[in-house]
Amino acid sequence: MEQPFRKDLSHTTWDKVYARQSLRAELVPAWMDALDLKAGNRVLDVGCGPGFVSFLLADRVGPEGIVYAIDRSADALAYLERQQEERGISQIRRLVADAAALDGRDLHADCALISMVLHHTDDPAAILRSLHRLLAPGALIVVAEFDPSGPCEHGPPCEVRLAPAQIEAWCKEAGFHVRETRHQSPEHYMIVAERPA
Repeated sequence: MEQPFRKDLSHTTWDKVYARQSLRAELVPAWMDALDLKAGNRVLDVGCGPGFVSFLLADRVGPEGIVYAIDRSADALAYLERQQEERGISQIRRLVADAAALDGRDLHADCALISMVLHHTDDPAAILRSLHRLLAPGALIVVAEFDPSGPCEHGPPCEVRLAPAQIEAWCKEAGFHVRETRHQSPEHYMIVAERPA
């Protein structure tokens, strides 16, 4: 029986989280296209968890690119490390860190993806402010989330989901320019924003 939802994911296992991430694989190409992600790029995967999306990003940027896989959970990144070793993927660099307080001196990213993460955090706006500090002018971010106005048949309960207008407001307050908000399914939406020059 499924345990009640907890923001820190202590109600589940990383195997189950990875499996749930894989169910959203069809959404990922639109995120990568919106970021204009190409071979050789360096991308932040913020709140990567066990890393299903990190592998798709790694495939897109190729061996010359870098995926900075960032998560607060050392256990999640240990899971990702095991998967990397099995697959021989070297362009994913794991970093145990709170995305709201990233130092960034060793992170030189072209863009950032924050997928299905903000509803797990206590201060989503702080993550967006942190990314604004880290990224160069012109850099793009994609925030993907579960829609509280959706059917709420899959994913977190409706009461913990974040409305698109709220995330747009946080992006603007952090200093980003919101380019587009797009529904990808009845349950999911994505926001594309740019750090202005």
